Amino acid sequence: MAGAQLLVALDFSIIYVALPDIGTSLQFSAVALQWIVSAYAIFFAGFLLLGGQLSDAFGAGRVYLTAQLLFAASSIGAALASSAAPLIAARVGQGMAAALLVPATLGLLSSAYPAGPERDRAVSVWGTTGAVGLALGVTAGGGILAVASWQWVFWINIPIVAVCLLAAGNAIRSTAAGARVPVATTATLSACTAVVALVGAFTELSRSKPALSVVAAALGVAVLAGGFLILSQKRRRPLVPPALLRVRTLQVACLVAALYMASFGAEFYLVTLYLQKVRDYSAFAAGMAFLPLAGTITVGNTVAGRLAGRMPLERLLSAAFVTGAAGLLVLALAVAAEGGYTQGILPGLLLSGLGQGTAFTGMFITGTRDLPQTSNATGSALVTTAQYIGGSIGLALLVLLHGEQPTAPDFVRTFCVTAVIATAAAPSTLFLLSRTAPPPVPVSRPHQSSEHSTRGRR
Repeated sequence: MAGAQLLVALDFSIIYVALPDIGTSLQFSAVALQWIVSAYAIFFAGFLLLGGQLSDAFGAGRVYLTAQLLFAASSIGAALASSAAPLIAARVGQGMAAALLVPATLGLLSSAYPAGPERDRAVSVWGTTGAVGLALGVTAGGGILAVASWQWVFWINIPIVAVCLLAAGNAIRSTAAGARVPVATTATLSACTAVVALVGAFTELSRSKPALSVVAAALGVAVLAGGFLILSQKRRRPLVPPALLRVRTLQVACLVAALYMASFGAEFYLVTLYLQKVRDYSAFAAGMAFLPLAGTITVGNTVAGRLAGRMPLERLLSAAFVTGAAGLLVLALAVAAEGGYTQGILPGLLLSGLGQGTAFTGMFITGTRDLPQTSNATGSALVTTAQYIGGSIGLALLVLLHGEQPTAPDFVRTFCVTAVIATAAAPSTLFLLSRTAPPPVPVSRPHQSSEHSTRGRR
């Protein structure tokens, strides 16, 4: 399960250092090149909730197997792409596969480990590989490009999928399906299209004459969001069960997940762009520069796993975001002073890595702590949806701030903005979680029967 999470995170960030080579090889336009990243992130976020419903309804094991096979097929398609359109289509397929894989993975973890210290440790391991995967993706991309062509950033997925399927073994066959009820496919398509329009609107703001396209995208978001709400209310099985939205820990986890990706998630993009465009680092050197960040993220994940049951979650998350924000501020100061890597960039990476590693694990422990067994996959999908939507919007805003040809002062400004976003998560967490008991979530009778029968069979 941890390997599956590594695969999802790796494919989000491994593409960054390969973008220049892909653009040259396939003759991408500047706009099309940006969508190599966006296609994955948007369809990942847009289909996560459907992935959660499918896992709850048909069994996490079946969805896990389907998602891994789709990921492998899409990776092969991306590696064999000879033009822009097939590559972007393959990235869409990877994003949809990831959207099925994440909730299925968490559903399998929740079934295997009871709530409490055991599950906290399991989610900590899972969170470690996810957060480290974001950092290692940049490092791995640089290493691959140093010895092979850009196609290998996609071929590398095939052995990872094979290992994950072989290692999963009995876990895939041990999870039973829930009640067979209709899934909200139409509402999902409306929600995904609304996310595409929303991110597109922010992206268009960075252009010289964006007025018409931004207005059109904003109207599209409004219409699609309204349609999503209407469809959700009319369906027997809404895309997001109303009871889940009343779980306070899940609410907080979604909020901090969005702030997490808008700040720490954007750090990978900003540091990569700064090192290559301003410091003239090669793709390999830029990738290697992220190794210390990956190491401290691992430390942060481990710390969160050990402290989650010993200290209140609001304190853990607040401390994590303040620590990570301090690291982002150090990076801003290093860029402003034009200092060397060891004196300026490295301390910022170490500090921000410790904070974001702790925050990543802490927010998923928070989000899954009070969920009923039959809604674990959907609830965890909601957290990840908020995470990547926040990341897409945050990145679009940062691109708007630093422009198409950013210089050192532009990076100072954007690093300061990410520090402010990360800092905002600390008081939000303290205010929303302190002295608040999570309300119980009613579980429907068919799901209860299925869960009891599953336990009986076990």
